[in-house]
Amino acid sequence: MQVELVDVEKASQFNRMKKIAFLILFINALMVFGQKTINVDSFKTFKPTEDSKKLNAAYAENMFFGIFGVKHFVNALNVSYKGVQSVSITSNANPKIKTPVYKALYNPDGTLNMFEITEQIGNPLQVKYDYKDGVVEKEIIHYQNKNASINTFYYDQDKMYVQKPNQKFEIVWLEGDVLLKKVYRENQISTEDRLMHNCRITRSIGQDINKVCFNDASFKIPLVITDYVPEVDVNTKKINLLKGEQSQIKSIGENKFAIILQGKERFHLTLDKNNRIKSFNYLGNPALKEEPIEFQFAYTMY
Repeated sequence: MQVELVDVEKASQFNRMKKIAFLILFINALMVFGQKTINVDSFKTFKPTEDSKKLNAAYAENMFFGIFGVKHFVNALNVSYKGVQSVSITSNANPKIKTPVYKALYNPDGTLNMFEITEQIGNPLQVKYDYKDGVVEKEIIHYQNKNASINTFYYDQDKMYVQKPNQKFEIVWLEGDVLLKKVYRENQISTEDRLMHNCRITRSIGQDINKVCFNDASFKIPLVITDYVPEVDVNTKKINLLKGEQSQIKSIGENKFAIILQGKERFHLTLDKNNRIKSFNYLGNPALKEEPIEFQFAYTMY
């Protein structure tokens, strides 16, 4: 039931991502000449700065909400994990299941140590972070019944470099509070982001293939996000980005917020007096005979 809920709520996002995936396959098939190449080894330095810690946080924070496609909106709340040792999230979707749907551990300095997702809300997964000099050195990912996958991190000036399996390499940086990246496969560029007029635009083989616009690139409440949907002209192969629906988060009371997706109010989120998340509630969908679901957050402190 829970997995179906997540799939339904992200249906429009999944459709958009399917189109993007098709475009990337199409792009990869055409990437024969005129490649931008890099020497990955030249980026494997470890010289982090204080800005590297902010990059780490933007990369790893609020993973639970990424499952529902609302991570950007929760980031706008500036949720505090100060003094938090662990967070455990339970749901009332299935009264027979008492175990958390998600749990995370934090280091004394507030950085994320590990998190786990259970089968109640997605594919079972555990992610562990190893740190060096105050920043992530390795991200160790365990999927159920599979060998661990390890991402290795490097730093230089204002950028973070992530070596992933299968010869995938990412350059990650922040412009304001917007996370941008370039993705390389086998040393050849696949996709690259840029920020223009508060819009994050993803480009490949000379064409823009994805666009997401923010009413405020500093991610303040109320935050409104507009998605642009890629369409391919079958004759010219030109990719057109068509303006899609707007989604937003807005205040609806003291420490209470509503998340509106595709014009419909889908989630309520409540903060406690310490600006920690107290509850996150799916409002249900009568048209699909889906009941509301409450997610409750419990914390242990250092």
